[in-house]
Amino acid sequence: MSKLKVSTISDPDNDNTAISVDSSGNLTVPQNLTVSGTLSGDGSSLTGISGGKLLQVVSATTSVEESTSSSTFQTSAYCRASITPSATTSKIFVMASFQHYQSGDSADSEIGFRLIETNSSDTSVELRDRTYGYSGSGVLHMGETTITWLHSPSTTSERTYAVQFKKLSGANNCVIQDTGDGTVTLFEIDGS
Repeated sequence: MSKLKVSTISDPDNDNTAISVDSSGNLTVPQNLTVSGTLSGDGSSLTGISGGKLLQVVSATTSVEESTSSSTFQTSAYCRASITPSATTSKIFVMASFQHYQSGDSADSEIGFRLIETNSSDTSVELRDRTYGYSGSGVLHMGETTITWLHSPSTTSERTYAVQFKKLSGANNCVIQDTGDGTVTLFEIDGS
């Protein structure tokens, strides 16, 4: 069996160190590393590999019902979760899932949802749910909505993300978490 023993590998043009190996067998790559194959390991040993790693996950669930007849966004007091980013370059992927319905007997009713980062008032894109031509009474429309948002808070201070909801048209209230749980899950992604 052949064995190559080196302590340093340099680039061919400028003699800059590209790879070095110490007496304990630790490998150092001082510049960028490109891996075209599969990089394997137990996760904790890959702390020097940055970019795109999942750093932490936080999830909160509620079954508390909330309702509004307002045509301006109301921030949920319960369908929310908080996270403390580990670096200012981190991105937070927010995923909120919740049940909702429109109560009353108005036809052609529309409700709206979005996510808010309550510390800065940054918001996601608004989603809408609409029901046409209903003329009865009681529950107008039941559904389940999932909203996702990739946010860059640029801080290591705790951030809180919450669902916002409102009535857009019609005489019906917008109700969330009536018969099921609402869940907000936060994923911190390494953005370096």
